[in-house]
Amino acid sequence: MGLGPHLAVAALNPRPKIREDVVFRKIPSHEETYVIVKDPVAQKYYKYDEWHYDVLALLDGTRDHEEITAEVRRKHPAYGIDFQWSLDFVEGLSQLGLLEKTEQERHLAMMDQLKTFRKKRFYDAERSTLFQIQIPLFDPDSAMTRLVRHIKWMWSPWFVAPWLVVFTGVLLFLLHHWELYWASFWSLLDVSRNTAGDWALLLFMTFATGMWHELGHGFTCKRYGGDVHSIGIMIFYMQPAFYCGIDDSYMFPKAAHRMYVAFGGSYFELMLCSIAMPFWLFTPAEWWIHEWALIVILLSGLSLIVFNLNPLIKLDGYYVLMDWLDVPNLREDSFEYIGSLIKKHLLRLETPPAPISRRRRRIFLVYGICSIVYTAMVIGLIYIWARNELVGWFGALGYLVLFGITGIAFRRQMRDAVRFTHHLWLDKKDVLLSPRGGAWASLSVLAVILLLTVPAGATRVGSSFTVEPARRAVVRAPADGFIRSVAVAEGTRVSPGDLLAVLESRELSARRDLAAAESGRALREVASARGARDAAGARQRSAEAAEAGGREASLSRRIEDLSLRAPISGIVVSQDLERIRGRRLQEGATFCVIDQLDTVRLAVELPEIDMDGITPGISVRVLPAAFPEKPFNATVLSVSPVTLAPGGRDGTPDLVRRSRRVRVLVEVGNPDEWLRTGMSGKAQFLTTPRSIAGKAWRQFHRFVASILW
Repeated sequence: MGLGPHLAVAALNPRPKIREDVVFRKIPSHEETYVIVKDPVAQKYYKYDEWHYDVLALLDGTRDHEEITAEVRRKHPAYGIDFQWSLDFVEGLSQLGLLEKTEQERHLAMMDQLKTFRKKRFYDAERSTLFQIQIPLFDPDSAMTRLVRHIKWMWSPWFVAPWLVVFTGVLLFLLHHWELYWASFWSLLDVSRNTAGDWALLLFMTFATGMWHELGHGFTCKRYGGDVHSIGIMIFYMQPAFYCGIDDSYMFPKAAHRMYVAFGGSYFELMLCSIAMPFWLFTPAEWWIHEWALIVILLSGLSLIVFNLNPLIKLDGYYVLMDWLDVPNLREDSFEYIGSLIKKHLLRLETPPAPISRRRRRIFLVYGICSIVYTAMVIGLIYIWARNELVGWFGALGYLVLFGITGIAFRRQMRDAVRFTHHLWLDKKDVLLSPRGGAWASLSVLAVILLLTVPAGATRVGSSFTVEPARRAVVRAPADGFIRSVAVAEGTRVSPGDLLAVLESRELSARRDLAAAESGRALREVASARGARDAAGARQRSAEAAEAGGREASLSRRIEDLSLRAPISGIVVSQDLERIRGRRLQEGATFCVIDQLDTVRLAVELPEIDMDGITPGISVRVLPAAFPEKPFNATVLSVSPVTLAPGGRDGTPDLVRRSRRVRVLVEVGNPDEWLRTGMSGKAQFLTTPRSIAGKAWRQFHRFVASILW
C-alpha cells in the first residue's frame, strides 16, 4: 500500500527552502536558455531547463507544496505540473543536498561530509576513476582572491593585444624551425644520453609548467568572478598531471568569459614560452639557463600546438570550441547523434526522435566525423606502439599483456557493445529466422568469411633503419707531417685521384736532401777512383752511390704520397676540414672519410621474434624520414648470422628489454644520392602472403606455441 499525498508531504519539509548559499542562475545561449545550480559546499553543479528557475525561486520557505504546485501551474500551464511532480522535484533536490535540513538531517549530513573529507584527504573518491584519479592539495581560493587584485591588468586589452603579436611571432618561429624543434624534443627523451640529473630537471620543469598552466585557468576564472576551491595532482591515464577546479566558470552568463577561462592555461603557457624564447636564442649553449629555456619552450610550445589547442581531444581547444559554438557536451552529443543515424538508416532500428536544430545537426555531423576519424587514428597508433614495445620487452607474452591492457581500458565500451549486440539480436531475430532473412544472413556471413580468408596480402614486419654507405674509404696520413693545404671540404664530390690535401714533412725532406747529397758525393768519388785507376774503390763508391740514390727515390715517393688523393669516387663526409690547415697529423691518423653513395645499405635491427620469413632477396618497402612522400622498394641483401644483445645506443646493456635483435642489411640503389649516411626512416619487410584470418591465426599460434611448447 503506497503513501498518500499528505503522508508523503509529512516525510518532507512542509515548506521547502533552498539553502541560503546555493546559487542558481540563468545561462543564455544561441538556441536555449538553461539554469545552472551551484552547491558551494560540495562544489557540484547541476543543469536544469529554463522554466525550472521559477520553481527554484518559489522554494523560499514561505510556501507549502500545494501553493508551489498551484503557482507553477499558473506560470507554466503547458507542462501539466501536478502535486506529485512537485513532491518528486523537491525530493530530488533534497537528495542532492540543496534544501535546508532539519537538525537531525544536518547531523547526518555532517557525518557524511566527514566520511567524504576522509576520502578526499588522499584522493577525491567521488570524481576519480581508474584512469583519472584526483589528489587535491589545498584550497587556493583566498590566496587567488588577494593576488588577482594586483594582476588584473594581465587581462586588459592594452596588455593582451601586444602579447598576441608576440605570441604570433613565437608560434611562427617554432613552426618555421619545426624540424629543429621536434629533434630537440626527442633528444630530451634520449635514454642513452640523459643522466639522472637530466631526468630530474625534465621532471621538475614538466611539473612546474603544468602547474603554471593550471594557475592560468584558475586566475582567469577568479578574474571574471568565479571561485577556485581545489588545486592538486591528477593521475590521467597513468601519467601525472595537475588540475585546477574551475567548474565555477559554468556560472558565467557570458560565453566569452567561459572561453577566456578555457583559454587561460594556454594564455599563461604562451606567455611563459615567449619569455623563454630570447633566453634560448641569445645565450650560449653551455649555460644552464639556455637548457632550462629550451625545456620550457619545448614543453609549453609543443603541448600548446599539438595538444592544448587541438579541439578534437578534451583539452583547452575543445572547451574553447564548445563555448564558441555554444554547444554543451559537444563530443558526447556528436557521437550520440552519429550513432542514432547509423541505428536508424543502416541498422533500421527504431530510435526515439530527438528535437535537434538544423544548426546543431550540422555541427554534430562535422565534428563527430572528424573526432571519430582522429580518435581511431590515435588509438591505432597507440596500439601499434604498445604492441611493438610490449612484444619487444616480453616476447610473445607481450600480446597477452596488450590484450589485458586493452580489455581494461575499453571495458565499458566492450560491455556496451555486448548489450547493443544483444538488443540488435532481439530486434532482428524474427527477420533473421525467416527464410528470406536467413538467406541474406548466410550470404553476409559467407561474404565476411571470404573477405577474411581469400584476399591475401604480404605479412608486414616493420622497424626503423639507419643509412650506411655501400663503400667507405678512410684517407690516412702516410707519415708524420703538417697540413700545408686542403683542397676539399665537407660535401665535396671527388673522383679517384683527385687531390684532397698536401702534407709537409720536414724530416722526410731533410732525409731526402741528405740522401741526395750522399749520392752526389759518392758519384764524385767514383769519378775520382776511376781517374786514379782504382777499380776496387770505384766499385765500392758505385755501390754507395746506388744505395744513396735508392734512399733518395724512396723518400721522394713518400714525399709525393704526402699529397693525399681520393681512392674512390664519392662525397667527403668529414667536418671542418678547412680549419685544420697547419695542424700536425701523426702517421696513420685519419684526414677524412669518403662515402660512395650511388648505392647505400639500410641497417635494420629486428626483434628475433619477427625473423620468421626474413631471408635474403625478399621485398622491402622503404620510407625515408627525410622524404616521406617518396617511398620506394628494395630487397634484403643479407641477414646477420648472430644476434645482438639488447642495449642502449652507447652499448650499455639493457637490463629490462628482454628481446634480442638481428641485424638485417637492405641494399638500395641511390643514383640521385637522396639518402645520406646516418639518415633514418621506416622499413617494412613483405614476407609470406596471408589473409586477414591467416595473419591473426599466425599471431595466435605463435603465442600459444611459445607458452605451451
